[in-house]
Amino acid sequence: MAGSIGDPKRDPSFTGLIALAGALAGVLLWIVTIVLSRSGLSGNGWSLSGNGALIIPFGIGPAVVAGGWAAIILRMRGHQRWLRLGIGSGLVGLALTAGSLLSLIAFGPGARDAGATASLFFGFLLYGWLVASAIVAAMIAAPDPERHGPPLWSIAAILLFPVMLIAGCEAGVGLLPA
Repeated sequence: MAGSIGDPKRDPSFTGLIALAGALAGVLLWIVTIVLSRSGLSGNGWSLSGNGALIIPFGIGPAVVAGGWAAIILRMRGHQRWLRLGIGSGLVGLALTAGSLLSLIAFGPGARDAGATASLFFGFLLYGWLVASAIVAAMIAAPDPERHGPPLWSIAAILLFPVMLIAGCEAGVGLLPA
C-alpha cells in the first residue's frame, strides 16, 4: 500500500504522529487523574480520590507506553497487524493495572497487607510487561524489510512517545491545575 501509514517513506510523519499521540494521551491521563482525585470515589479500604488517583499516570501510563512501543516496533518490522497487536499489548497492561486495583478491593480492609502485596505484585508485573511487550514485538514473526541503514525514525518514535506522554501530563497542569 503506497502512501499508507505503514509505508517506510512516511516515517518522519509517523514519528510526528506518535509524538502528538503521546502528548494527547498525557493530557488525557492528567485530566482523568485530577477528576478522579477530586471525585471522592472510594470503598471500604480503598480510594481513587487524592493520592489514590495516581494509579492513572503510574498504571495506565505504562500500559499506554507498552502498547505504543509494541505497535512502533511491529510497524518498523513490517507486520501487517502492528496496530491491533499494539492495542492488544496496551490492553494487557490495562488488565494488570486493573488487577492491582481489584486486589485492594477484593482483599478489603480486613486483609490490608495481603491486598497491598497483591497490588504491588500486579504493579511489578505491569512494569515487567512494559519491557516484555517490546521484546515480544521484536520476536514475533514479521517480514522485516531490508533497510539501507538503521531505522532512525522508528527509534525516534520509540523515544519520543513516553517523553511526550510525560510532557502532555505536564501540559495538563495548565489546563486543569491540581
